[in-house]
Amino acid sequence: MDLSLRLVDALLAVAEEGSMTRAASRLSMTQQAVSGQIRQLERIVGTPLLRRHAQGVELTPAGEVVAKQGAALVEAAETMLSEARLVGEGRSGRLRIAFKAQSTAHFLPDVETAMRKDAPDIVIEPLAMNTLPDELASLASGAADAAFLWLPIGDDPRFTCHVLIDEPRMVALHPDHPLAGRGELSIADLADEPIVGPRHGMPEAVVRFWFIDPRPDGRGAVVGPEGRTPEECLQLVAAGRGSWIAPASTATYFPYPRLTWLPLIDAAPLQLALAWPLHSANPLLSLLLKESRRVVRPCQLA
Repeated sequence: MDLSLRLVDALLAVAEEGSMTRAASRLSMTQQAVSGQIRQLERIVGTPLLRRHAQGVELTPAGEVVAKQGAALVEAAETMLSEARLVGEGRSGRLRIAFKAQSTAHFLPDVETAMRKDAPDIVIEPLAMNTLPDELASLASGAADAAFLWLPIGDDPRFTCHVLIDEPRMVALHPDHPLAGRGELSIADLADEPIVGPRHGMPEAVVRFWFIDPRPDGRGAVVGPEGRTPEECLQLVAAGRGSWIAPASTATYFPYPRLTWLPLIDAAPLQLALAWPLHSANPLLSLLLKESRRVVRPCQLA
């Protein structure tokens, strides 16, 4: 079937104007050209679509069917083209974002609000994650289009990462810990302190980075029990089984009554990045990165 929408457009114009002459003027065509398009459409349909009379033309019953269905086709085509342009411009479509609440609660709603000013029809699906392996797996599988995550992620060429902010490291301690009364800590203060944190499924280099292992003096970190999620890590700290090194945003998100947060003043800051699959063609990612760079700020400690 070789049905062109321009043929349907011609029929709709003639039906609405009731005249070949007026339809031709409306379409900026000659009357002969409009008549030719109507005849071509009638050959495709296989039956007359117009009835001519002294006052002009009117639709036949078959013409009424084509006009009604054709109007819906034209509207659907216009909607398709409009939506495709918006998607191509990064102003519409769906974006699934993986995140850790404790790291993004202070800015993620503002990023979405900012994006909607440029792309009001965008559909954003937040996907809560607990660990770095969870986030990377969601990106690799296509379950997520982008992720806010902490660097490093290991030697993984599948993803591109854009650094957004630096945050200081904080240490969670049991309130009765001998170090809890200090105003700040150094790495040397943690020399004999068991450090809890996630390890399963994470590259060794990433675990060493978070545990600060080895220490500046060459000694290895004391590895405590594994806590896969933030809640598990905090429970281990509250039970007096070790301390946890985490970003400042985590300290503000989890003000547990049975622990104390202290800044780790001589440790390298942590970097939060926006990551997505290296060869992703989702045009919304550029808008997400632009607004994230404009909106995201380091968490302010009280």
